[in-house]
Amino acid sequence: MKINQTTSSRAGDTVDGAVRSVAGAPGPTTAPDTSSVRVSPLSAQVREIGARLVEDHDDDIDTGKVEEIRQAIAEGRIRIDPSKIADGLLASLRELNGGA
Repeated sequence: MKINQTTSSRAGDTVDGAVRSVAGAPGPTTAPDTSSVRVSPLSAQVREIGARLVEDHDDDIDTGKVEEIRQAIAEGRIRIDPSKIADGLLASLRELNGGA
């Protein structure tokens, strides 16, 4: 059996610069008419929330304290105990799950 390496069975492949199409493959598509696109109320609400998140600055975070803690960790003055973190996370999950 001889395999011809010059042809392909994929839609949109070119052979000698000409685009070939395969039966059943989708043809060329055009861009949708965006003048008739409607945005759902939920989509608009998500977009609005996203814009507010980008604009808002979180005043609850003390960036100076965060930087101080980062520096202390980098210098080895604070040790991280993964088991304490895991225990705290599990306790939080139990509390959120109703104490089960």
